[in-house]
Amino acid sequence: MKPYLCRVIENRILWADAQLLIFDAPDPSTSSGQGLARALRPGQFALARDATTREPYLRRALWLYQTEETRVAFTLPAHDPLVARVRVGDLLDLLAPLGRVIEFGANARRILLIGEGTRVAQLIALAHAAITQAREVVLVNRGENIFPAHLLSPEIEYRADDALSAELIAWADAIVASGSSELYRALAEAIRAARYRLEPGFARVIVDAPMPCGDGLCYACAVETTRGIKLACADGPAFDLIELERKH
Repeated sequence: MKPYLCRVIENRILWADAQLLIFDAPDPSTSSGQGLARALRPGQFALARDATTREPYLRRALWLYQTEETRVAFTLPAHDPLVARVRVGDLLDLLAPLGRVIEFGANARRILLIGEGTRVAQLIALAHAAITQAREVVLVNRGENIFPAHLLSPEIEYRADDALSAELIAWADAIVASGSSELYRALAEAIRAARYRLEPGFARVIVDAPMPCGDGLCYACAVETTRGIKLACADGPAFDLIELERKH
């Protein structure tokens, strides 16, 4: 985790109530480290603070959406107060990268991604990264606020139907979901019905927890798992479904 001072170049609605913040994040002029765009990987996030305020701790979680050369795009809820306050040209103090990278094994060639409502935005960077690795990707958006299909790479099969169908679950080599605890309960049941058992490492889910500090010191993001208490900001925010499904 490193501090970055980045300039906002876009602040707009992506769709529904998901806001898009795009930063100019050039590589440092010295050899002391890499730029933010190169440091971030799918599954990770940043914590943002208005650099003009004196509140060093009240940071907002920004979810990685896209990186392009020296530009980094994040999403956050459109109702967040930071959205209304920040203008194009403003500098934000970012801490990043935070969270564990979501990676797939070499044998996971077919990836099923399930997003509930606007939380599908947390999966877009992962979907595009999987395509560049020559994996097959099906992205399913459940519920309302369906993601605009034209914003996705054409190689991604996009559906707005039943993500928990036995056909899709049997097809997948790995699953990542972002949604409610109700979705995660239903997903665990659907996997057991389609594949007879829920195996470790097969399905991961992104936990929605407050993460104000980013290094686990505040303990606000503590998550109860079958292996004890873990921290979403350090151990997640994606966890193995088998560790969580009995807790939801």
